Amino acid sequence: SDENYRIGKFSIEKKLESKDGTKKYLFNVLDEKENLIETVLMSYHHGFTICVSTQIGCRMGCKFCASTGIPFERNLEPGEIIEQIMAIEKESEIKISNIVFMGVGEPFDNYENVMKAIDIINHPKGLNIGARHISISTSGIVPKIYQLADEKRQCTLSISLHSSNNEKRSEMMPVNNAYPIEE
Repeated sequence: SDENYRIGKFSIEKKLESKDGTKKYLFNVLDEKENLIETVLMSYHHGFTICVSTQIGCRMGCKFCASTGIPFERNLEPGEIIEQIMAIEKESEIKISNIVFMGVGEPFDNYENVMKAIDIINHPKGLNIGARHISISTSGIVPKIYQLADEKRQCTLSISLHSSNNEKRSEMMPVNNAYPIEE
């Protein structure tokens, strides 16, 4: 029943295509508030890469990021993260080869759901995308970086530094106040 689960697909509210072929999708997640999320599809010589969102809004407040203007509403569930990939594969009639967790939201602020989504994306009976074709981008939540390392996952990790100076980095990225560059 609708009380316990939902089967369906996101509706595409808007789709924009740039001159280089990059496509930006604005999805309605079809929840009670009809929240919207962004997902980006990029085409390269080695295949298709998708940049997925992990949250509706973001709490990090990084000055350089478009997510900063979107108030945090909630974390995306693993199925909602995966649905971004499946909806674009179906709409574009392609197979995604690379996943980047760098859309709206901080992936490590939704760690458990992101890891569950990665397990499904990587599983042979899931989307069967190799772990080395999955990249997580974080603003630098250090305890989760160590947790990821301890779990020995083979996905790629990118950390947004934006400055080698703590004072300048803190101006751009409030997370630096809690986890400075040295950490």
